[in-house]
This record gives sequence, C-alpha cells and structure tokens, in this order.
Amino acid sequence: MQKGTRVLIMLCLVVSQWGCNSTSSTMEENEALEPFAASYERIENRLAIGQKYKLLIVESSHYSKVETNSFKTTDNQVLAYISLGEVSRGRWYYPLLEERGFLGINENWDSPYLNLADSVTRSIMLDQVVPSIMIKGYDGLFLDTIDDVAPHTERAHLQPYMLQMIEEIRKRYPDAFIIQNAGLFLLEETQTLIDAVLLEDIATNYDFETSSYYLRDEEDYQARVDTLDKYQKLTNLPFLIIDFAISDSISSKAVNRLDRIPYSYFISNIELNNISQGISSGIK
Repeated sequence: MQKGTRVLIMLCLVVSQWGCNSTSSTMEENEALEPFAASYERIENRLAIGQKYKLLIVESSHYSKVETNSFKTTDNQVLAYISLGEVSRGRWYYPLLEERGFLGINENWDSPYLNLADSVTRSIMLDQVVPSIMIKGYDGLFLDTIDDVAPHTERAHLQPYMLQMIEEIRKRYPDAFIIQNAGLFLLEETQTLIDAVLLEDIATNYDFETSSYYLRDEEDYQARVDTLDKYQKLTNLPFLIIDFAISDSISSKAVNRLDRIPYSYFISNIELNNISQGISSGIK
C-alpha cells in the first residue's frame, strides 16, 4: 500500500496541469488511511488495535520488534512517532543531545529545542535515533515538531536543516510511509518527500495555561479549514486531522464539523494516551 499510495500521489502531481480531480483523489487517499489513530500510551491489545485501524501512530519506545509486529495485519500501516525539533527529557538519547546544547525550551511540554545547525545533533537523530526506530519494523514515521522552526519563531533560521533532515530520512528509507505534522511553510519543499500531512486543532483547541479544551468559534474553524483546503489542493497530498476533546459535548460538536469535510480525523485527549476513548472517522 505504501508504494501504491506514493505512485498515486506523484501521478496526480504530474498530470495536474490536465485537470487531475483533486477532490476525488483526496477522498480515495484518505479512505486508504481511514480509520486512523495515534496513541502514545503502551497498548497491550495490539492485534485488536491493529485490526481496527488502517493507520496507527505509536510511541516506538514502548515496544520491542516482536511487539511492533504484533500490530501488523495484511492491510494496515504502523508508524512510529519522532520529534525532529525538540526532545523529551526521558528519551534515551537526551544526554547525547544535551551535550550539544539546546536553544530554549517548549514550556508546554518541558522539551528543549534542538540546535539543528549543529551537525552532530543532526547525526545523532539521523544515524542513531531513526535507525533504532526503523529496525523494529515500522512502516514509516510520523514527523512531529516541524513547527519549531516556523517563520514566526526565533529558530526560523534552522529551516534549511529541518528540510535537510527530512530529505535524508526519505533518501535512507525510500519505501517508508512518512507523515509530516504541520510545518505548512515547508510543504513546497517537502511535498515530494512525504506521503501525507497531519494538522492538529482544526475544530477544537487546548489551552495549556488553563488545561482546558474548547471548541473553536466558527470563524476561526472555517479559516483553518480554508488553509487545509488550500494546501491540499497545492500538494494533492492526503491530509489527516487530530483534534482534542474529552467531554462528550465538545467531542460531538467537533464530529459534526469534521464529518462535513473530506478528511480523516481522530479525536482524543491532549496527551494522546487513551486510545480506547478516541473517536475516529470511519468507525461508527
């Protein structure tokens, strides 16, 4: 399925000047990835979860290679989470990166920002971290924290290095299924290197200061959908959505919104550690 999806995407890009049907291809590509879920807790009933979702994003540190394989079915894909812009203090490779120096801290998660301009930092990620994940048999990677080098940040000058890392991951793992989380500012360069894009906080949002979930107002929500539509048409890539909610009230309103747009979605808590309570499109 990985190679077939990439071929479909690239064909669409090549023939777009003759009128490739973006809406139709988007729906077909999303259906191939639906239902999907992301879970950073350790999942014990792996076979049942693997059978439930066509695409599953998990935290690789929780699983051995044998356990990773226990998620697999004949028609699903299991991807591993990796953060390219910052690092959690609990990672085994944190001390290695700490020696190279950080560029501040993401206070929401207490995660230091990586100095991607440092070649050793990039080498640690590319030569040690990524191989330690992929050797466990994952079908691909979910690339998080791309936005840490967004134009509005103090780390915008690191964008070429972020791009270089994504290019190198694709070069080393040509058949891997790669999802980019946000980072729309890089899509012009990365669209041929990745297989899908994921965006968070479309219908809902989470306030870290008050630790509260809320539904976006209609104008804000529509603006985000318009942005999603714009970039989907520009790239012809499948786009996925993760929204955050824990109350039935907010969840049901988010579902009502997301069911009206042609993108696969998953709704869960902000920590993404309660897959049993998650809501996924494609599951009724």
